[in-house]
Amino acid sequence: MKSEKIRFWSILLAALILRCVNVKGRSIQYDDAFSILLAERPLGEIVRGTAADTMPPLYYFLLHFWIMLGQQVWFLRLLGILFSLGSVAVLYFIIRFLFNSRAAFWASILTAISPLQIYHAQDIRMYAPLAFFQLAYWGFFLRILEKSTPKPWVNWLGLVLMGALAMYTHNLAVFGLCVPVISLAFLRKWKMLGKFLLADLAIGLLAAPWLAMVPGQISKIQTAFWTPRPGVAELVQAGILFVGTLPLPGIWLLVVAVISLQAVALVLLESWKDGEGKGAVRLLQALAVAPPVLLFAASYLMRPVFVPRGFLVSSFAFLGLAGRAIGKNRRSGSGLIIALLFGVAATISLPYQISFREFPRSPFQEATNYLAEEIPSGAVIVHDNKLSYFPMTFFGRELPQVFLADAPGSPNDTLAYETQKALGIFPQASIEQAVHLKDEIFFVVFTRVLVEYRNLGEKTHPSLRWLGENYTLIEEEKIGDLTIYHFTRPL
Repeated sequence: MKSEKIRFWSILLAALILRCVNVKGRSIQYDDAFSILLAERPLGEIVRGTAADTMPPLYYFLLHFWIMLGQQVWFLRLLGILFSLGSVAVLYFIIRFLFNSRAAFWASILTAISPLQIYHAQDIRMYAPLAFFQLAYWGFFLRILEKSTPKPWVNWLGLVLMGALAMYTHNLAVFGLCVPVISLAFLRKWKMLGKFLLADLAIGLLAAPWLAMVPGQISKIQTAFWTPRPGVAELVQAGILFVGTLPLPGIWLLVVAVISLQAVALVLLESWKDGEGKGAVRLLQALAVAPPVLLFAASYLMRPVFVPRGFLVSSFAFLGLAGRAIGKNRRSGSGLIIALLFGVAATISLPYQISFREFPRSPFQEATNYLAEEIPSGAVIVHDNKLSYFPMTFFGRELPQVFLADAPGSPNDTLAYETQKALGIFPQASIEQAVHLKDEIFFVVFTRVLVEYRNLGEKTHPSLRWLGENYTLIEEEKIGDLTIYHFTRPL
């Protein structure tokens, strides 16, 4: 028992260390900065902003109070890291409950080194809390199913509470919460199914104030989001992300893709052949497969919502199956091969993932520092779009910065007007309005945007064309994949 506790805390320590690597140096991106800027607002404005957006307010509430303790980037990321560590611990107890401590040991090791889990642990977003609440919900579901406590009401209360918290964290939580109902229907446990439907009704009643906003948000998603309809490529990418990471440079992409898909195939094969604890294995399979399948199907009924972070919790079930396969077959070829594949994929993926500094994690702080040193009094910084404006506003709040509006009704037009009002941030309708007769202009644009315009047959960016016709270009500075143009008004 003592040795098991030592192993458990050692795994949590290793998970913490891996999630803290480069936690200060990793650049924030648009979504991170959006979370911070909205969370800094009063609670009423947060509700207003999220109601017009597509995410519930719970994470922003948590971040609102977390910011009061510290505003450094590493500290803001620590909130997600703590939730991620909580998920490692919950998974350990779930797998030990279903199988044994050996399977739990391997499952938690794989979770500790998972590039996908590490990436979203460091996000200043709601995905790590969402996965934790959903995983805890599943844990209570399994305990209820196994009748493992003399006080069943405790498990029911925990299940309803975790379900409600998940619903207030992300709208896609519903795809994970409906898996127990589907499983019970397949198992033909009608009496238990009735109880779960009542529990889900209780969750729905608790989430009703937010659910009233969802129809309008679904309508927004239909016209203002860029995610493509999923196909075979997206399914393959999701499989790779369960083991490795994307993107990767050169030959490493092929290597990790092959390793990851082999690992997925072996884990699924071993779990299908597993004759011991068959019921528990099948439940994990359902938890691993059902949310992605439901999201895939939903993407053909409305605007695509098939994104791997939307079914992040499914990777925990998959890692549980992998831990079971390794623990059971650790002395045979299959268990060793699965462990080796996960280890090699993480070894290749993590260094690149940790050091990645391109879109959307461009070197915004370095660009902001450069502008802070160069910009004279009376000048203005104009961003081509919100994706660079938000992060650079976080790093340089005192700088005079504006950004150009997305084309109305385009897939990139995702910042609702009510959200703009809640943030107190509004785009400029045109480059002419943005410069507003300023004598000096610093125009910030992603290099990839310039390439996209050239690929469309345009000689240059439309805003750069206008600036070139009305101002004189005196300097061009490249900082990573950002390009900063310095224009001055002709004498």
